[in-house]
Parts: sequence; C-alpha cells; structure tokens
Amino acid sequence: MKKNVRIISLICIALAAALLLSACAGTLVIKTSDSVNGGTTTSVTPVGKTGETTVTVLDDPSDGDKETTDDFAITALDGAAEPTKSGSTYTITGPGEYELTGKLSDGQIIVNAGDSDEVKLILNNCSISCSYGAPILAENADKVIVNAEKGSYNVITDARTGDPDAASESDDNIDAAIYAKCDLNISGTGTIIVSANYDNGIKTKDDLSIKKVTLKVEAYGNALKGNDSITIKSGSLILISTSSDGIKTENSGVSDKGNQKGTITIEGGSVDIYSAQDGISAAYDVEIKTGEDGEPTVNVFTSTYAGSASQGSSTEKYLIISTSNYSKTSDYYAYLYNTSDDGVYAKCTYETTVRSGRTSYYGLVFKAPSGYANIAFCSVAAGTTPDASNLLLTSDGQALNTEMNGFLVTSSSTLDGEWVQLSTGGNDGKSGSGKTTYSSKGIKAANSITVSGGAVTIKAMDDGIHANADGTLENGSKPLGNITISGGTVTIDAADDGMHADGTLTISGGFVNIQTSYEGLEANVINIEGGESYVYGRDDGMNACKGTAKTPMINITGGYIEVTTPSGDTDAVDSNGSFVMTGGTAIIKGGASNGMMAGSVDVDGTITVTGGTIIAFGGICETPGSGSVNTYASSGTSFSAGTYTLAEKNGETILSFKLDSSYQSVWVASGSISLGKSYVLSNGSSDVLSWTQSKQSEGSSGSGGGGGSRPGGRW
Repeated sequence: MKKNVRIISLICIALAAALLLSACAGTLVIKTSDSVNGGTTTSVTPVGKTGETTVTVLDDPSDGDKETTDDFAITALDGAAEPTKSGSTYTITGPGEYELTGKLSDGQIIVNAGDSDEVKLILNNCSISCSYGAPILAENADKVIVNAEKGSYNVITDARTGDPDAASESDDNIDAAIYAKCDLNISGTGTIIVSANYDNGIKTKDDLSIKKVTLKVEAYGNALKGNDSITIKSGSLILISTSSDGIKTENSGVSDKGNQKGTITIEGGSVDIYSAQDGISAAYDVEIKTGEDGEPTVNVFTSTYAGSASQGSSTEKYLIISTSNYSKTSDYYAYLYNTSDDGVYAKCTYETTVRSGRTSYYGLVFKAPSGYANIAFCSVAAGTTPDASNLLLTSDGQALNTEMNGFLVTSSSTLDGEWVQLSTGGNDGKSGSGKTTYSSKGIKAANSITVSGGAVTIKAMDDGIHANADGTLENGSKPLGNITISGGTVTIDAADDGMHADGTLTISGGFVNIQTSYEGLEANVINIEGGESYVYGRDDGMNACKGTAKTPMINITGGYIEVTTPSGDTDAVDSNGSFVMTGGTAIIKGGASNGMMAGSVDVDGTITVTGGTIIAFGGICETPGSGSVNTYASSGTSFSAGTYTLAEKNGETILSFKLDSSYQSVWVASGSISLGKSYVLSNGSSDVLSWTQSKQSEGSSGSGGGGGSRPGGRW
C-alpha cells in the first residue's frame, strides 16, 4: 500500500480526552456482484449544468448455469510439450498453446517455462478452483497469455482462506487468483469470471495487458494489479475490490530496456470499477485515450458510491499514537479475539498524519477481520512476528468498538487509550468536505494524469481526479503532479475536490462537468485553454493554491467555462496569486453577495483581462485593473434565475447563458465591449442592466471604490 500523508481532525468521545467532537466518517460499503445485474442506467441532473447525464453500467456477465461440470482436461496443441501432473496440479514447462476444458475442483495450473518462452492458455468452458494456491500461476516465462475462446464461459476461483494482510510481502507471496511473475496478457472473445476472496484478482509483477475479453473480477484486494504497467485496449470489464483499489500499479522506476514503469493506460473498451478505496491508482501516470479499437468508457465508483450491499470481510481502523510516543524501531499490531487463545494479529502500518491543536499523531491503519468481538494492541521489535513471548508494549483487552474507526493511545508506558472517530472535517464549520479518512479517489497518479478521449464518469468519496507531486519517484525525478484534459467527456461527483493537481491542471479540450464537489478545480496553476467546462463547488469553484514551486495562477486563454458555488462564505474563483484572461468565455456565479468576505472572483494578486468575455455574478471582491479590456461593474443589482443575453443595445449578441439561482451584483469584462457604445444585460424580454461604456472601467463596485483590483485581494 502506498502511504499518503493527510491532515485530518481527531476527535474523541471519551471525556478524558481533550479533543473536539466532530462528525463521524461514513461506514465503508461496497457494491457486490448482485448489485451490478441488469445493466443499470442512472440519470442525474447536474448542478453546474442544465441537462441530464446518463451513466450506463455493464450487465453482469456472471451466470452460474453456464459454469461447466465436465471432466477437466488440458491439451497441448501443435506439438507443445505435454504438461506434468502431480495430484491436481498441472505444470507446463515449455512454450506453446494449451487448451483447458472442464472443471478442476481443487487444483492448480502452473507455468514454469524458459525465460524466453511464450505460453498461451486457451480457456474453453473451463472452471478452476484452488484452496491451496493461485488457480493459475505463472512462475516463469517471457509472457503468458490467458485467452478466453470465442463464446466460452470460464470461472477462476481463489478459494484460499486466512488473512492476506498477515502474509509475507516478499516475492514468494502468491496473492492473486491469476498470478504471474512475467508479462501477462488477458484476451479472447469469451468470458472470464474471477473470484478472489483471499486477496488480489489478477496480478503480475511485470506488465498486464487486456484486450477484447468479457471479464469480471471480484477481489478482496486489487481487482487488477500490474506492478510495472497495465494497459486495457478493449473488452468489457467489471472490476470490484471489496477492501482496496480497483486498478493499481506499484513501480515508478525505469526498466532495463529504458521504459518508464507504473503507467495505467485505458485506450478502449468499457470499464466499470467499484472499489473500497481508489478506483485507479498509478505509481506513475494514468492515460485515458482513444485507441485502435475506439473510444473507451470508464465508470468509477469508490467507497459508499460503490454500493451498499456488502462491506467485505474486514473493516479499516486506525491505531493513533502521538509522534513523541511512537517508536521507529517497533512494529505495532492489533490482536482480535473472542477467547484469549483464538485470536489473530493484524499489523498496523503508517497511513496518515493526524493533528489536533498543536499535537501531532501517527495514524496506523489496520484491517479488522469480521467475526471477532474483542481487541488488544501490542508492539514488537521491528520485523518480528508477534507472539506471547516477545511483546514489548501491550494494552488491556476490551470489546471492539464497531462505531468508532480509531483507537487513541493515551498512555506513554502502555498502549491503553480511548476509542475515537477520525474525520476530515475541520473545526471552523467550513473546511469539512465529508470525504473518507482513507484514500478513495476516483483516479489517482503519483506523477500525471491525461484524458484525451473517451467518456469518464467518476463518483468518489474523495477527490475525483488527483495528481500528486510528493517526494521523489523511483526513476530519480520529482513528480509533476499535473492533470491534462484535452478531449473526451469527464463527469465527476466528488466528496472532496473534483480535480486536484499538486502541479498544473490544464483543460484544453473535451467536455468537463464537475456536478458536485467541495472544491471543483484545485491546483497550483489552472489553465483553461479550450473545451467546455461546468464546475460546481460547495466551497471554491476554482482554487489556485500553493503547490509546486510556481506562483499560484488561474489562466484562461480559450474555451468556455461556467463556475458555480452556493450562497454563503464561498468563492467561485479563488486565486492565492493572480487571475489572467486573454481569451475564451467565463460565466462565474459566486455565493456571497457583498464581496467583503467572499464572492465571485477573489485574488491575492491582480485580475487582468485582455481578451475574451467574463461575467462574474455575486459579491465583488476585485475587478480587472488598468491595462484590461473595458469593464462594467454594478453592485447591488438583483439577478433572478433565467436565460440572459449580453448584447450591444439594438445590435449584435455577445453572449447568452443561463442562471439557475439569484445573485446580487455583477461585473463584466469583454474584448467585445467598445468605448462609446451602449450595452444591455437582459433576462428574456426584460432589460435588467443597461449602460454606456464611456471609459475603461465603468459603473460602481460598491462602497470602497470603483473598479480596479486592490492590493491584498480583499476590500
């Protein structure tokens, strides 16, 4: 698990803990196979855009009646060497094609060929279940291809039991139903159903490629994991993770051939992801683009958006220790039990930073398997497996609190403490986004994310799309933290940011609709260069904040964008640097009415508009200064919902748009407004505002002065 550092609020229900009460985080629930039956179509009305967005998910291909009951057989084709057999384990030691038919109730297919060998497993109405290892295991080869024969129905079941999180993380841990230590291709025009209750669904240590196949994976761990890369070229994929990420890569180094590792590429097919945590998590880049087989369709549902039928076999909780009491030479464990001698140990690993006031804590995450009523905590020397004889610190045993998601250590000499609830909400009544305390982003990458084609729909209990710029990648470079949307359609419902880039967020084409979010677009630098975008944020619609080394900036050079925030202490556009517009069209609809605390466009630097058209409704914080196009401001004018037109009086229309709510005040800046001419802003046949532009900055911005940016970004 790649560790993330997040700042979250810590609260405690115990009177002895001097911490503030906060709202509880939502319970983790996951969509199961039954909840994707029927190709469900969901229609929603976007907040930031008039109209209706339809999300169609795939039909569940599972059909128990189709699973074969014939005797199992493996046939070597075209001169391939016959596999060896030991009990119910079949081993392939050479290259070639092998056809698998019938039902292997408790057995295993192992590929242990030469380093340069390619092995193709043709599944032709085949069912393999294994209780002692991976049903399909590629120990050695150059490449293994798992191909579903046309029209065939195939089932792969990892029937192992136990706690996968307690297993070794070494190369010997075979933790997937289909597991490869070499390149792995999943292909064909048949159907493959993978069930992996133990851990991952399909995993390779190298590159994973998927083409044409109808594939459903339901896994406790990652549905798909390719340590080096994952490429989805086509096919129909339903990917379900009941406790982890949907699609994940692990490495960000460079291969011996000079290829960058860690990228997830989707260039065709239909992909539906239902994940407890991140939908797509890349160690390097994510690329969604149009490939040889057409436009991809990607639907991502995380955490509670993934459904409510099942929670999976474990619940994520936190052991919270102050940084002063934490020992770097120790490992920490939760011991879950019913009676004293029937318990299991769950390792607590660093996941997040927790702060309350001036005190900092480490949040160590662990997964509490179901079926246990009691819990205790202990520590051992780092790298040691805990048992009754080697424990360093221990807590008293107590009932497992199913209502709280954290245990706060309050004793410096033991691990005793109190149950608490972690929440991302702040104490100011404004900063809480309602997102999960764990990472449940729609699409996440450690370097960059690009969308140039296809249709992407995301419903996430965290950020919709998130690009990091933390630390140093394995290739030695500093990550960029960039997001680029240049084509396709992107629709997002997010509990936190719609899109968040630690570096630069660029929209140069396509259609973007942030229907719900806490902050719609957030990045160090935001570039709107083209396309059509609609953004709704409950706090800020667009926020240029501190991130990489660049000064925060919002830069609009083309395209069309509407930004909306609700009433209250909200900014439609908020830049911790400046706002520059040289072209395009922007309709800004801010929540505050007076501009003193928040409003339409709020900057710490200056507003400069030298081209295009911007109309900003709501409180007037600043307006364009000298050197900008002609500007008109009107403080206190009321605008009701309706369809509006900005036009030259008795002349050509400059712009038409729609307001869904009422606003007080407006400012307009446009390269189409000329000195000496009269203009009107009308709602249908009613002229709401009319003026003659006699100078560069016309009208009244309210008490505090006329148009023009003021130093410091606030009046």
